Amino acid sequence: MIATQGKKKATQEVEVSTVTQTTENHQSRQPSPQASLEPPGESELKSETMAALAASSPRPVVATMDDVLCAPPGSITESAAPKESGKFLLSITPHLQGRRQLKILEDEPHSKDEAPLSALSDWQDSLARRCVCVSNIVRSLSFIPGNDQEMSKHPGLLLLLGRLVLLHHRHPERKQAPVTYEKEDDEDEGVSCERDEWWWDCLELLRENTLVTLANISGQLDLSIYPESICLPLLDGLLHWAVCPSAEALDPFPTLGPHGALSPQRLVLETLSKLSIQDNNVDLILATPPFGRLEKLYGALVRLVGERKVAVCREMAVVLLANLAQGDGLAARAIAVQKASVGNLLGFLEDSLAAAQFHQQQQSQSSLLHMQGAAPPPFEPTSVDMMRRAARALHAMARVEENRGEFTLYESRLLDISVSPLMNSLVSHVICDVLFLIGRL
Repeated sequence: MIATQGKKKATQEVEVSTVTQTTENHQSRQPSPQASLEPPGESELKSETMAALAASSPRPVVATMDDVLCAPPGSITESAAPKESGKFLLSITPHLQGRRQLKILEDEPHSKDEAPLSALSDWQDSLARRCVCVSNIVRSLSFIPGNDQEMSKHPGLLLLLGRLVLLHHRHPERKQAPVTYEKEDDEDEGVSCERDEWWWDCLELLRENTLVTLANISGQLDLSIYPESICLPLLDGLLHWAVCPSAEALDPFPTLGPHGALSPQRLVLETLSKLSIQDNNVDLILATPPFGRLEKLYGALVRLVGERKVAVCREMAVVLLANLAQGDGLAARAIAVQKASVGNLLGFLEDSLAAAQFHQQQQSQSSLLHMQGAAPPPFEPTSVDMMRRAARALHAMARVEENRGEFTLYESRLLDISVSPLMNSLVSHVICDVLFLIGRL
């Protein structure tokens, strides 16, 4: 009896194993119905979870060599990486580079490869000349009063200008290859590059005409009425040129001659200062990624405010800083933590008072100064509107509670400016409000 039950049990186990193997083979041939049996919300939950995991993975950090050398500790926050005091977080070290996937770009962009022979076709030369002629016409029309308002309302023109701002301007990745004296194969490709990149000769003229046109129409331009496909290329290109460390951005345009002073960065500074007059444009500027580029812009503007030699750039930097600081509290905080931000703005106001005092003395004693041959002041007097903008920039920074400690060393200078008899009453009221805010610390 026991042997018979054992045989039946063994037979049942063999049948069960056979059925299991048959079922597995059948499932391998047909798609699994597990996905269809899952609740409808579970598949969406899994997709959202995978998307969250992908977003939490570290993205590669793109930086130029100027960013690597100038970035202070803590400029890029990362919870996974340990904070090491006294070291640059963008330093080229193996453990940080592996965690951050650091991608270092060259400061200088990709430029023309001069070949010994120029093989430019007739149709290429004709097309380049035609493009330059059309851009010259658009640039000339932007100088006529009243055309800026009409041109700023044309979406096709703005779309074209946005594409031309950064056309073929790219920073190649920095090579980490060891130094070698062997000849590379890429050095013999100059003629082929010349044939493929025949547009280099007209590209500089197109970019110059584009930046001049944008500077002329930006006073009437409201980017909030246009879609992202128009706004983003324009603002991304302008902000890139504002902080680009290359010689192409800092040097004057080649068409101006040896004594020219107008550079792409100066034109971009004028364009951004005019755009920032409208609050909608300020919101778009502050929302244009990457946000580390905005911090570099704040630092560059603060340095321009401290330079007395170029009064035009100094005043445009004050306008842009004031509008950005009033646009958002985070922007005001980022501006306040820049080196000498409060001191440079106060120096701008003090220089304005000194110039006003000199001109007042010159008017009261014009004959005596003319006889003695007194030298003019090293800086021009500033308008009341510019002084008011500088005071409002200080007020916007003082409204942020974390910034009030930055004003501790400047209370006496603020008090001297507020009680000066030469200061305009509206500006004095704003400075008094700043003193009131920092007194609540």
